[in-house]
Amino acid sequence: MAVRLELVHGAPAQDLPGARPLQVLLIEDSPLIREAVAELIESGGHACVAAAVDNEAEAIAELHSHAYEVVIVDLKLRAGTGFGVLRMLQASHADTLVIVFTNFATPAIRKRCAELGATWFFDKSRDFEAIGELISRHAAQRGLS
Repeated sequence: MAVRLELVHGAPAQDLPGARPLQVLLIEDSPLIREAVAELIESGGHACVAAAVDNEAEAIAELHSHAYEVVIVDLKLRAGTGFGVLRMLQASHADTLVIVFTNFATPAIRKRCAELGATWFFDKSRDFEAIGELISRHAAQRGLS
């Protein structure tokens, strides 16, 4: 089931004159991590988590039905894997910023994600804050900050 999240943290980017927030799809099976990542992203003011899903099939359905500028994907999901999502993104969403955010940060997994087109790879245990910084930089590069 896709969960549409309202922008409730920080200053809403859509309230800024001329600003349009980056639309983020968050693919994560842990409700606690979903909430923490959404809070982090939205606190920067240039992005909103437009939808959050916890499995591969719903992620792919979301990507077929909505346009997202940023996709954050965990590799271990409630059903399916993030690798299936990465394959789909590689085939049809070349302009999307794809961020892998996982606890499985081995060199082999990093390499496989890069081969599947992941733009960035973060370890949940040590790179949490880096996601917010990256999205802020990405918004600035696109003239959205």
